[in-house]
Amino acid sequence: MTLVRLLLALITVSIPALAQQTEPHFLVINHVTVIDMTGASPHTNMTVVIEADRIKQIGSSDHIRIPHGSQIIDARGSFLIPGLWDMHVHFTEVARTFPMFIANGVTGVRNVGGDLEQLLKWRAAVATGKLLGPRIVTCGPILDGPDPAAHGPTIVVANAEAGRKAVDDLTDRGADCIKVYDRLPRDAYFAIIDEARKKKIPVVGHVPLSISSLEASEAGQASIEHLGNFFESATSLGSVLYKDETPVKDPAEFPRRIAARGSRMLDTYDEQRAREILAAFVRNRTWQVPTLETKWTQTYIDDLFSKGDYRLKYIPAADLQWWSPEKNFFARYRTPEYIAYKKRLFERELQLVGDMHRAGVRFMTGTDLSGAYVFAGFSVHHEMELLVRAGLTPLEALQASTINPAIFLGEEKTSGTVEVGKTANLLLIEANPLTDIRNTQRIKAVIVKGEYLPKERLRSMLDQAAAAAK
Repeated sequence: MTLVRLLLALITVSIPALAQQTEPHFLVINHVTVIDMTGASPHTNMTVVIEADRIKQIGSSDHIRIPHGSQIIDARGSFLIPGLWDMHVHFTEVARTFPMFIANGVTGVRNVGGDLEQLLKWRAAVATGKLLGPRIVTCGPILDGPDPAAHGPTIVVANAEAGRKAVDDLTDRGADCIKVYDRLPRDAYFAIIDEARKKKIPVVGHVPLSISSLEASEAGQASIEHLGNFFESATSLGSVLYKDETPVKDPAEFPRRIAARGSRMLDTYDEQRAREILAAFVRNRTWQVPTLETKWTQTYIDDLFSKGDYRLKYIPAADLQWWSPEKNFFARYRTPEYIAYKKRLFERELQLVGDMHRAGVRFMTGTDLSGAYVFAGFSVHHEMELLVRAGLTPLEALQASTINPAIFLGEEKTSGTVEVGKTANLLLIEANPLTDIRNTQRIKAVIVKGEYLPKERLRSMLDQAAAAAK
């Protein structure tokens, strides 16, 4: 009889404990303006109910029923948008970069060149909750030709057979995309594209020097980074642009030659050729990741270096020394002609982005994190500023960082907008980004897979990043 009573007592105690363990957790964002990224006008005075890592309900704050025991956030005067993506990054550590991404509302990144095994480990750690960081989509090592121009993990591909093998190997190892680079031979490039199509894995990256932008689009390259070689492809000079170039002996000759060749290239821009390329981009749905941020930092590195930046505290001294114009790889051999040309080119690239946008070309944000004065998380906000400067509306710039990456990844049914059923990766900001895109930087909180991270927590994360840089 005593044993029966003991069992009954244990059951009685365990039932409430079990109920407590299985009771769902709800996060409620109350009285908020929702900018859902579908293109609809902002929805005011809304309540968003989040269960676990999903948006469960969205409705008027005057009518929606709030579940019992919810964590309720009064968001009057605030605006709710999806978490942001940086679709072109390179990073080799996470102690600094992950806190910087999350504190800036960047909940997804595409690493387009790195150590595949390490990146997959970090991705798994994020997925299981062992690390707080953005979701990682990754290409792994870069595919480049003999005498590669790529830095970091690289697979040298000399011919078509090697190109197909590289695609097969990376696909088998778990890569999400194939990154191509400058010096790939033509036969290798087209073989990579063909094999990737069979494996149903997208090819992204540079347009090799042996390929035109039109050819890359027609072949099926899914996204072109840094605007590719659009101007080289649109010049009326064609291959004559590179005619009579002799080997370079003096390092200073490189920037002088680039400036002279680039000036000829811009002076001979052929509008008809450009329209043909743009039409192909639209027809073939070739995405553009212009990385205006890194173009801007390389162009104005002298100004950035002279005025300083509070975000430098997040950069280790060993890295920071290479950010000075005297030591930076892209800056130290510059000549006055080159500096003037780069400023002209940057303004022309802004104009090109506007032309592409008006033609119907689709964009995603990307910063090319790893370069001088490109900061994890922070620079995504400035990339959106530059897109607006180029001619996109604030909404379109936001879509380039939210719904567009979801569409590119084939995940628009589960992410990219603030809608019922979508993943609860969200950004709560204190002012309307549709009136001023810079308001995305006025962050009140970040929600990562349903976890609410208030401003105080985000500041603490940035403190951790600064400490990791020392």
